[in-house]
Amino acid sequence: MTTPALSVERPGFRCKVGLFHLRSVLTTALAAVLAFLFIWPFLCIVAWTFNKIDAVMNPLRPIPAQFSRQFYQLMFSEEYHFQDYILNSVLVSFTTTALSTLASALAGYALAKLRFRGRDLLFSIIMGIMLLPTTTMLVPQFVVMKELNLVNKYWGLILPGIGGGAFGIFLMRQFMLSIPSEMLEAARMDGANEFALFFRIVLPNASAGVGVIATLSLRGNWNALLWPQLLISDPGRQLLMPAIVMQNNLMVGVFALPVVRTASLVAAMVPLALYAYSQRHFVSTLAGALKG
Repeated sequence: MTTPALSVERPGFRCKVGLFHLRSVLTTALAAVLAFLFIWPFLCIVAWTFNKIDAVMNPLRPIPAQFSRQFYQLMFSEEYHFQDYILNSVLVSFTTTALSTLASALAGYALAKLRFRGRDLLFSIIMGIMLLPTTTMLVPQFVVMKELNLVNKYWGLILPGIGGGAFGIFLMRQFMLSIPSEMLEAARMDGANEFALFFRIVLPNASAGVGVIATLSLRGNWNALLWPQLLISDPGRQLLMPAIVMQNNLMVGVFALPVVRTASLVAAMVPLALYAYSQRHFVSTLAGALKG
């Protein structure tokens, strides 16, 4: 006859478990309070955009005194026509993102899986470019775009981003290093060329890295301000962010400030949507690539 073993809980163990739960509760409560403090001003701004201009509203309450959509209607009216600026930003941002992501993936594949003379030197130069501030490249880029007759043209905004950027190339190289070389060698023995390897084997296995690069590129292109301001002087061709700054500087009419505030909120929807879509996988995927 076997005697059931009696589990004896030590007082020290019980205290550690209780302390762990207490820390979890306190950490969660602190995070909730901080999140509330950070999101409250944003909710107040949203309420301002839905409040009538002649209605007195408490600026600390995220509830409009009188609900109205007049600022959104004015934003898309003939006076402000922000819909044109939004379409311009969509065209430039998505085109630049698609081309730069493809260029980063191709460059990362070449630096990670192909052997050629000067590969390590080229990668060292790319790493050095990452240390340069972006503003130092604006004057040379503008001179090149002027010589190519691309000032006030969208291709002048798109072409400098097609190179993918030093960070994008570095990140894609790190992703490509995690792909087994044996799989590529087997495909080469079956007669596949390098482009077939890239599009049929490498790209599907690096989809997480492509998503990270596309997210970062789209966020940067959508929020671009200084370079479009320098290159595009035609108001009809301006992008959304420079248009918001332009309208904020002009301040023509009593509705100018509320409309600019509403347009800024609409412009923030794209980065917020990107974060909501990719936040579950973005940090872990990026950390894995940098670790690799």
